[in-house]
Amino acid sequence: MRIKGSLLLLALTLTVSAQEMRVKGVSRVRPEDNGSYLLTGVVPGSSFLLVTGDGYKGLSMLNTRRGRLTVISTDPGAGYEPAVTADGQRVIFRTDNISYNRKYSSVYSYDIRTRDRKLMMDAERGVLPPAVSGNAVLLKSDGETRIENPAAESLKSTGDELFVVIEEMTPVLYRGGERMPLKPSGEGYYIWVSLSPDGSMILYNFQGRDTYICDTGGKVLHDLGRVNAPRWLDNRIVIGMDDRDDGHMITSSELVYYSLPDRKRSVLTDTENRSEMFPYSFDGGRKIAFSTDNGEIFVMKISIR
Repeated sequence: MRIKGSLLLLALTLTVSAQEMRVKGVSRVRPEDNGSYLLTGVVPGSSFLLVTGDGYKGLSMLNTRRGRLTVISTDPGAGYEPAVTADGQRVIFRTDNISYNRKYSSVYSYDIRTRDRKLMMDAERGVLPPAVSGNAVLLKSDGETRIENPAAESLKSTGDELFVVIEEMTPVLYRGGERMPLKPSGEGYYIWVSLSPDGSMILYNFQGRDTYICDTGGKVLHDLGRVNAPRWLDNRIVIGMDDRDDGHMITSSELVYYSLPDRKRSVLTDTENRSEMFPYSFDGGRKIAFSTDNGEIFVMKISIR
């Protein structure tokens, strides 16, 4: 009886740990202006997506239910890697300006409720895309590094925030006042870096080839294979795309996901007439939004077993 009970417990454990994702339905979101957009983020706890135009010009919120657009900025660069605070109240974004052949960038905070826009960093050189930890924001330029809490009057860091950014193509972890450069896969260039929701793991792509997961000390834990533009769905699943090109344009792209418990990469979509790209999880992990090479926006309902 003990042996049978142990085997049953093991079977149940394996069943629970399996992370199979299934598509329940896909619907297109049609912006009210019938424009073409690239998906560039989501607003937590809402039905809003962040979208941008060609060359990351401008930034808007798109209501997935009605297609309504709320313009946040029309400035160049505003759509490149915006960040949203965990409370879903503020969008932090960078804008670019070229003056005398030199690029200067500013960072703004946009209040979703009031639609007020606040300047956080003004026309500096070497400004990184803003990084968010909870409701705190890491701002970094060639001249300064600081952590701010846009929702607080004091604008002071609590000292326990954890951020990860790319500096000179290398992941850098900021923990309070400590700066920790990491090279988990050795010398080379790193892109698409992000922290897991629980802050214990770092997701990154190395040399434009494979995507990996390491711990915050730089120890590699998973090789995900070809998962481009990777994003955390939760602490156990990473979503991304497997895109192909001919050197000039995208020829095909499918959504894929990697299950950490199963240590397995799987294909989520298989379509001949649509190239699914740049997926983002929202609605508590029950939906995945993505865009296409034609500037269309879709929402996919999923289930996980």
